[in-house]
Amino acid sequence: MVNQVLRVLNSLADEVGTPRALAVKLLANAGEWTELQQLRCRPQDYVDAEAYWQDNLLTELLRKCDLPSDVDKEAAAVQTFLECELKNAATNARISRFIPETLLIEEGDEAVLHFIGEWRKELNWVIGNLPDHLTPRFSGGATYADTGVLITTPDKMSSAPTIYAETRDLLPLWGETAWSRALVRERPWQSDPLTVRGNIFFTVPKDGSKFRGCCKESSINVAYQLDVGRIWKQRLLRIGIDLKGGQHLHRNLAREASVDGKRATIDMSNASDTMCRLLPKLVVRRDWYELLNSLRAPMTRMGGRWYRLEKFSSMRNGFTFELETALFATMARTVIRLEGGDPDLVKCYGDDLIVPVEHYRSVVSALRLFGFDPNMKKTFAEGPFRESCGGDFFGGVPVRAHYLKDLPDEPQHWISLANGLRRVAIGHDRNSPRWRIVRRAWLRCLDHIPSHIRRCRGPEFLGDVVIHDDPEFWSVSKHAPRFRRETAFEVTTKEDENGDYVIASSTVVVCEDRDPSWESVYIHAYLPVPNVLPWHHWSPAVQLASCTLGLPSTGVTPRGDVSGYRVGLVNATLTSSWLPRP
Repeated sequence: MVNQVLRVLNSLADEVGTPRALAVKLLANAGEWTELQQLRCRPQDYVDAEAYWQDNLLTELLRKCDLPSDVDKEAAAVQTFLECELKNAATNARISRFIPETLLIEEGDEAVLHFIGEWRKELNWVIGNLPDHLTPRFSGGATYADTGVLITTPDKMSSAPTIYAETRDLLPLWGETAWSRALVRERPWQSDPLTVRGNIFFTVPKDGSKFRGCCKESSINVAYQLDVGRIWKQRLLRIGIDLKGGQHLHRNLAREASVDGKRATIDMSNASDTMCRLLPKLVVRRDWYELLNSLRAPMTRMGGRWYRLEKFSSMRNGFTFELETALFATMARTVIRLEGGDPDLVKCYGDDLIVPVEHYRSVVSALRLFGFDPNMKKTFAEGPFRESCGGDFFGGVPVRAHYLKDLPDEPQHWISLANGLRRVAIGHDRNSPRWRIVRRAWLRCLDHIPSHIRRCRGPEFLGDVVIHDDPEFWSVSKHAPRFRRETAFEVTTKEDENGDYVIASSTVVVCEDRDPSWESVYIHAYLPVPNVLPWHHWSPAVQLASCTLGLPSTGVTPRGDVSGYRVGLVNATLTSSWLPRP
């Protein structure tokens, strides 16, 4: 697999032909993966968008790939966890004297205290009152007790529920849910949730040099955390922060800022892991704080030891993303309002923050004061480069690279790589000279795809179920399947963090007979066949409770679980609603 990827990389390097391209080629062919993944391209070192794009494309292609390395990536994640906890402890000690219950003002603190008061007003206006009730929600991730393949919603409803001691006051609320009633009916010995001390540390890949630390929360806690996150998403709309579709806006603003220089883009290092324990207590209204604090994990188990957390909440906590967004956005809005600017110019999506450039230094200073660490390698307030939410722009020109995260070994992996290279080369300009650089590498990817799958060509909007190509090469069928019991597929796609279209769901559709509504355009695609678990695996009470959440009557598909891939037809009606966005 490495040799096959090297053919692609060498093709790119030969076409680019710069000193950086030669360096990447030599390191890759020598197997010096650690040194290769440490290379970076600094936009400040370039005066031309195309020169930067070419070098950056080669430099970044394998940076996040899981390659042989002498770096202990797990140990790096553990070290980051410990370093962040030390930093949080120092921040907690520094801001503890500003907590209203233990207020201890020193000389020179008046300005900070005034800022905290204004920040508190801004944040609490945004989040508003507590909701009348909370409804437990489920994600596709693991929990404290639900791991491996047993992480579907009905699995979580069937297993012994877990809860933190601080959350047990919410048990009467949980007892009114269909989840609780199903357990009482089928497994009364599990109706009293197991109290656990905290969450469990684990890691997920981040890049070639380190893993990212996350935590598995207790099942009841994460279910209510997710509902709190949903509520905060809605409340953030009051200040124009859209956590569902805001990535498009961030990319557009980053592109504009790379031309006119009016906005700065700020990125944080380990943002959620440096949100210290006392910060929400400092600025969040008391009733909301007590709810958040009761739902968070007070401790983390890592390597057989328990650590009392100095951070407030970890990644995989159901409201961490919304909480950090609210804190960053309202902090920046407060800074700008106090300096006489327009706070509505602030945009935030997680740890991606966009602010007017004239207030950039003040916002960075405020972030550092409260324990956050702006990543200055990915923060830009000067020059022609800006990046935000997966959009990188140099003087208005998109220069985002494609990242290969795993070595391809199956047709769908090679399709994804081919599409990624074509996307960053062509974008929406089919006459781009970048295509000359990428085309040979693109063809190398297609060489590893069997011919009957290689014919599955289609539009970018369908994601990686087709090979992206010009319309004249699409494998189109003008009519739906006409034979009884023949199957087709309905696929929905969504954008990932890099702006690429990925499969959100794939549903098998059975055509029982000729149906005029199927008179449409269908495209041959290489489609995942979901592994559907029939409902008889779970008790009737769990089935009923799951169906109230809107799960399909046909069965349940574990996240990412497919039984295989096959060439099939996907509905792709040629209307403006599905064509790639301009």
